[in-house]
Amino acid sequence: MNSLYLENSIIGSLFRFFSPYFSTATRPTRFLLTWLVIAQVALQAFPSLRFLHRNFLSQVTHRCLNSYYRALQNETVTSHSLRLQTAQLACSLIPAALQNEPVFLSVDDTTVPKFGKKFDAVSLLHDHACHTGKPYVNGHCFVSLTLSVPVLNQHEGKAPLIRYLAVPVGYRMWTKEQTKLELAGDLIEEVMPLLKDRQVLLLFDSWYAKSSLIERVLQYPGLDIICNVRSDSAMYELPPLPNGKPGRPKKRGKRIHMNDFTLSWNMDGMQVGHRIVLTHICGNRRIHAYVSYTTSGSWRLFFSTLNPSDPHMSCAWQERKILRDAPAEGMDYYPLKLYKLRWAIETNYYEQKAFWSLNAYRIRRQNGIEHRVNLVNLVHSSLKMLPYLDKHFAKYQNASPQELRSHISWQIQREIFLGTLVSKAQTAKNPTDLVQALCKLVSSTSEVA
Repeated sequence: MNSLYLENSIIGSLFRFFSPYFSTATRPTRFLLTWLVIAQVALQAFPSLRFLHRNFLSQVTHRCLNSYYRALQNETVTSHSLRLQTAQLACSLIPAALQNEPVFLSVDDTTVPKFGKKFDAVSLLHDHACHTGKPYVNGHCFVSLTLSVPVLNQHEGKAPLIRYLAVPVGYRMWTKEQTKLELAGDLIEEVMPLLKDRQVLLLFDSWYAKSSLIERVLQYPGLDIICNVRSDSAMYELPPLPNGKPGRPKKRGKRIHMNDFTLSWNMDGMQVGHRIVLTHICGNRRIHAYVSYTTSGSWRLFFSTLNPSDPHMSCAWQERKILRDAPAEGMDYYPLKLYKLRWAIETNYYEQKAFWSLNAYRIRRQNGIEHRVNLVNLVHSSLKMLPYLDKHFAKYQNASPQELRSHISWQIQREIFLGTLVSKAQTAKNPTDLVQALCKLVSSTSEVA
């Protein structure tokens, strides 16, 4: 039955798309892992491997459950290799016309509550979002990286606009052996060799605004940081000019605070001020500091190592209105607009938890847990990229990956049904014409598109 619908079908297209993720494995292992990924697309939940095997895999491959467990334990396919392949695919989305546009990296962490004590690295974690109604939860913490790349999005009757597609690269599980700052630095170092010839902007919130991470990542040429920081972060004026008096010149000017900023610009309903300052966490670099004040009385402080005149962005062709509206007198505040792209990593967390069973695992060992969440991330990120990689799915460029998943799932189930029907019809008692008609129906592009 496999040869019937793997040649010219949507399953065949998915098989060819996902197989390169496991190119380092042997052919039988690659076959099983690819089917495992397709099963996640075909079903609307992934609570366990046993669930996938019982409801889908046993119907299409006739391999036992232990075969899939052994395939997942293959040492040639690691979480690192899955993340690297996802990042390579994301970079391949950038069209030739946008090769000079900057790309964005976003780092953050998320908490997955677990109601048990026998999981590896489970601990009591602070849940700042209070998803469970309690300030602390028992569970796991995962640090993740999202790569936002520029793509051309076609609008009917209009010129194509530049959209930044946020592709989740993968996860690292936090344990007490490494800090979250070290895990974030490792994830960034994994993808930076792929981005060495591009302008890279790193976005993160105030928790990751620490000197250990900032100094580690700023060693890469072409990488700049735009981040939210604590409101009490130390800032200093630039050192005064030499006055000819004896003695060592000052390294910094006097300390300044948030209320020393002049809020002279209105941006997206916020009053914003800007100054060039020196800080402790960024070393001796001169950075751009921004203070924002909202009508609700909220004050926030942002640091940027990016010179506002340096980003190579085609502002007039941006799909997002806030990025497209860039008057010359407000370009000093443009890095603060770019920080809004960080919200895409939060959207990815929500989608993967709500629709992709990211937090439904029952695996106890750390390696198995990390491998499993990266497989879930692989499927989610692939369906975000597929409309730009395969013209048959181009109409889903403006849709959520959940919509594309629903469409593909329905098509997969229909192909399996038709494939089973044809295989059952191939007996001596059935007319040849019926078999030929069913085969034609299965291979028809109108039926599988």
